[in-house]
Amino acid sequence: MTPLRTRCAAALGTLLASAALGPLASPSAASQPRDLKVPSTAYPTVQSAVDAAQPGSRIVLRPGVYREQVTIRKDLTLTGAGAGKSTILAPETLVTGSDGLNSIVTIDSAASVKMSRLAVSGPGSGTCDAGALGAGIRVLGGAHLDLSHAAVSHIKDTPMAPCFRSANAVLIGDFPAGAGSASIRDSKITDYQGAGIVVLSADSKATVLRNVVTGQKSISTDGIEFVEATGRVERNRVSDNACREPDPGCGTDFFSDIQHAGVLANTGVTVTRNRLVGNQLGVYAFGNVETSHNTFVDSTYYGIAFQDGTFTSVKDTIRGGAGGVAVIASSVDTTARLDRLKTTGLSGDRTRTFECCGFTATVTDRK
Repeated sequence: MTPLRTRCAAALGTLLASAALGPLASPSAASQPRDLKVPSTAYPTVQSAVDAAQPGSRIVLRPGVYREQVTIRKDLTLTGAGAGKSTILAPETLVTGSDGLNSIVTIDSAASVKMSRLAVSGPGSGTCDAGALGAGIRVLGGAHLDLSHAAVSHIKDTPMAPCFRSANAVLIGDFPAGAGSASIRDSKITDYQGAGIVVLSADSKATVLRNVVTGQKSISTDGIEFVEATGRVERNRVSDNACREPDPGCGTDFFSDIQHAGVLANTGVTVTRNRLVGNQLGVYAFGNVETSHNTFVDSTYYGIAFQDGTFTSVKDTIRGGAGGVAVIASSVDTTARLDRLKTTGLSGDRTRTFECCGFTATVTDRK
């Protein structure tokens, strides 16, 4: 037999043996990422599907209301039928998580989770002493959230329970130490009891893009907060955040009163091309921050407040409301450069400085 015929015969023998024995050995089908549909006979709840899913799987939520808490500690994708059709709703009794908070959805243990076309909703029914709602979506333990075309709403208690660190719609990272990250885009964050989006600690970061973030008018709220964390806030509409009940002493004295803001930013946060409407302060910034191409409408106190650092405003527009830009020095000499700032219809000053404790506040206004 020639070498060519020998090779052909060997190949034919292998093919026949494979046909006789069935397909070549492969990893178990049960171990492969796949779609899991909820509800179904096998997976009546979202949590049952999460527990059964292999990392990398997709969980598909059919239209309906899922009254449960969900904890995710593996890489998964959760896709609903639409933010108004598939809703994960807070149960009547909430179970406390590892961080001491009661959250509706918790993402932990360095998991990377995509959530889209669904809603996460309260309210809760606890009190500050027992079982208040902690967060709509909680991201901690080095985990990452990719949230898009979704809604997080009614993150509050009935009756209201304005506790410390209570009822933030999306809460990322921990303070003073802890990590979490997120990309939040094209979503609606509304009717929260604390803040809309909160990013905590130097190891945490977030990109917040093209969202609608709306507080509610009966209690103190903030829109988007970065506390020592870094990130980008771009093309969002943030409205109706102010100092109200139960905070005492709300006012325009930055050394003795309390203020709330549409966006709270610190060094390492970029704030650009947002529309901020009806907030007490549009942006309240600390450290070294640049704002640019934002529009501030009808701010109760000031469109922008810059405190304790070096700041630049580039082509921002402030329309209506009380004051334009406040520059505050309480712990370091503070400078603010205003580059082509536009202001119209203000009832108060275009710029105002506040100084304390021997530190100076300086404004350079290039019109």
